[in-house]
Amino acid sequence: MAEEWLTYSELGERLGVSAEAARQKAIRLRLRRQTANDGKAQVLVDVEDVRASSTPRKPKEQPDDDRPTPDEQASDERILAALDAHIATLKEMVAKAEAMTERERARADEERGRAEAERTRADRLQSRLDTIMDERASDARRTAEIEQAVTDLRTKLAERAALDARPWWKRLAG
Repeated sequence: MAEEWLTYSELGERLGVSAEAARQKAIRLRLRRQTANDGKAQVLVDVEDVRASSTPRKPKEQPDDDRPTPDEQASDERILAALDAHIATLKEMVAKAEAMTERERARADEERGRAEAERTRADRLQSRLDTIMDERASDARRTAEIEQAVTDLRTKLAERAALDARPWWKRLAG
C-alpha cells in the first residue's frame, strides 16, 4: 500500500475519470486533504485501494450486445401496454375536445345569427328614427312658417284695427 499526495486532476487521470469526479470520490471516501504551495488541493490516496473500491464501468465505445432477459422483456411488454393504454386515453381526450369544439362552433354560429338579426333590427330602428327626425325637422320648419304667417296676419289685423279706429275723413285722406 503506497500512499501518495495527488491533485484531483492527477487522481482523475489515474482512475480514468474527470477531476470533478475524482474530487467527489475523495469527499465520499473522506480522504485526507491539504493545500500545496501552489494553492492546489491534494489528497492522500492509495490508488490501488480506491480502484478496488470503485465499481467498474463499461466503456462507452463498447456496444451493448447483451440480449434482454425474460424479466426485461416482460418489463418492456408492460411498458408497451401502458403506452398503448395512454395512447387510447389521449385519443379519447382528443375526441372529447373535437366534440366540444364542434359544440362551441355551433353555439358561435347561433350567436352570430342572433347578432346579425339584432344588427338588422337596429338598422331598421335607426332608419325609422332618421325618418322621424326628418319629419320633426320638417314639422318644425312648417310650424315656424305658420307662426310667421300668424304674426304677419296679426300685424296686418292690428294695422287694420288702427285704421278703422280713425274717423272717416282721416281714413279717406290717408
